Amino acid sequence: MNKKGFTLIELLAVIILVALIGVLVMPTVINTTNQTKQKSYDILIKNIVTSAQTYYEECEYGDLSNNTKYGSYACNINNNTITITLGTLANTGFLSVKDVDSNNKKKVLNPKNNYDISECNITITKTKNEVTDENGIKNNKVTYTITAGTQNNCPTTEEYQK
Repeated sequence: MNKKGFTLIELLAVIILVALIGVLVMPTVINTTNQTKQKSYDILIKNIVTSAQTYYEECEYGDLSNNTKYGSYACNINNNTITITLGTLANTGFLSVKDVDSNNKKKVLNPKNNYDISECNITITKTKNEVTDENGIKNNKVTYTITAGTQNNCPTTEEYQK
């Protein structure tokens, strides 16, 4: 009789070996995935900060305050402060995102958990300080502070200020 198949013990040995390799490799794969998601999130936060600063400057010096032209996306500076949503940054083109909802509005997704954070509020505050350099020349130093809203699952103020 021709017996060219595998025995039950050989099959069990292969299954145990594959399971052992899986147990050893999976934590590394999971860790690498989590690190990649965290790096993507950190990049998103930096992009939000840059976009918010640009949005403020465009509100101050551009025509984004034109309600007729921009409707609900028009901005209003009040005491050197603007409060907007991340979705507004995306839909005005300041924050680059690729996801769109069913109403054809851009969505901002948290790369760590794919949660939609478009409705998260941020407050942008502009501060001017007079600074004197080593030659005695006075210059204005402009800083923008990004403060997070209080909604759940949104980036925190500390994350914006890293």
